[in-house]
Amino acid sequence: MASKPTGQMISRTRTTGGRLWQLLPVDWGRVQEVTNEPVPGHIKRWWFALGGTPAYLFFIQLTTGILLSFYYVPSVDHAYESVGAITTTVPFGWFVRSIHKWAGNLMVITVLLHMCRVFFSCAFRHPRQINWVIGCGLLVCTLVMGFTGYSLVYEQLSYWGITVAAELTATTPLIGDLLASFMRGGDQIGPNTLTRMYNLHVGILPVTIIILIGLHVAVLRIHGVSELSFESPEARNEKGGQALAKSMIGVKLLALFVALAALGCLMMAWKNPFPVRAIAHELTMESSRIFWIVGAVVIATSSVLLFRGHTYGLLLWLLVGILGLGKLLFDLANSEAADTGLWIAASVVLAITVVYGIARHNRFTEGKGEDKPFNFFPDHIISEIMIGTLLLFLLTLLSLVFPAHLGEKANPLVTPEHIKPEWYFFFQFRLLKLTGLNTAVALTGLLVVLIVAWPWVDALIERISPGKDIGVYIGIVAFVLFLVFTVWESLV
Repeated sequence: MASKPTGQMISRTRTTGGRLWQLLPVDWGRVQEVTNEPVPGHIKRWWFALGGTPAYLFFIQLTTGILLSFYYVPSVDHAYESVGAITTTVPFGWFVRSIHKWAGNLMVITVLLHMCRVFFSCAFRHPRQINWVIGCGLLVCTLVMGFTGYSLVYEQLSYWGITVAAELTATTPLIGDLLASFMRGGDQIGPNTLTRMYNLHVGILPVTIIILIGLHVAVLRIHGVSELSFESPEARNEKGGQALAKSMIGVKLLALFVALAALGCLMMAWKNPFPVRAIAHELTMESSRIFWIVGAVVIATSSVLLFRGHTYGLLLWLLVGILGLGKLLFDLANSEAADTGLWIAASVVLAITVVYGIARHNRFTEGKGEDKPFNFFPDHIISEIMIGTLLLFLLTLLSLVFPAHLGEKANPLVTPEHIKPEWYFFFQFRLLKLTGLNTAVALTGLLVVLIVAWPWVDALIERISPGKDIGVYIGIVAFVLFLVFTVWESLV
């Protein structure tokens, strides 16, 4: 008699669940089939999954931007003071602003790295030319987002950055004066300028980026992810594969350029150190709570990955664990509120994790069937969660150690002696100093057109000199010039 009510309850539950699904007239089986198409095996390598990283960072910027907008006042008289209040008065305001700033910088870096990966693996070739153009649009929107973002602070960098940008825009043939007037909101920089920067930053550009991301994913879904192989050319020919013959060379070039870029960043940081306020925020109880809360989230995610047999979970767990131990030792050495028992417990858990990882290292999923397709859900989703969790922890560390600072308030009557734009405009700034205003604008316009039209330029080069990979060498020269000009400007 007891089993009958149980069966009725199960039947009612299934009926209720079926009715709930019927509220949405969607074939969920078809949706699962479409969204769970097998992903090429090379996507297991994290540098090929960089496309999702800028989207994740953009979501962080949207979230933190909405929080900042509750306190920011977009007017010449109150903008600087409202940013100052966010930084010093609003609870956790300095942290949210720092996360917003660092997410923007990392978004520029990841978009550039993703486009470099696509370029050097030749993933822009037919039939993916349109997606390359969409990617170029996303890069431009990301750079403009950065420009409008630091313009809203209305410090000296903001005012004089807009001044230089308006002068550059005014030299554009035919429509230069009209564009410059639109940017300023009149003949001179004034209240309308800040309003336009605000509308661009919080309205027009985010909507444009969302639309472009949607188009980018849709086109990617139509054509599929470009197939790359890491086997030798002989093995590919024997199997009759259609993978790009030079994909491995492109990957090695990308790795080399990332190393060079990292070296350039170290040189820039050595010459222009970050404005660290004696790590003031790191010594406060507020920052300690942030560190441990985010660290706990990262450790929980890493534990799930480790349990599922992912090497990334072990590495991420160890990274956070070691940094956590370092933070505990730092607190103990400075007589901060830290429990010795917590330090001992953390050491024991870290040691157990190391032993566990070593014991089952041969059972990790990475390294097995690298070139075999795998499911989008849950396999690829787990990799994206791992990357997102690592980014969350990295953004937290950057915000705690290098919080966003506030410069002098904008003053139209005082021209700063030494002022530079954000690092991603160093190339343009150095080009401006070397060639002059008109030449710099002409070269920049030509470079933008060349980058956008590169799939068709590359096809023309291949028809003239097939198999010579001239486009790859052009990309090497362009990247090195960009890196040299950027580091050069930072060291001057």
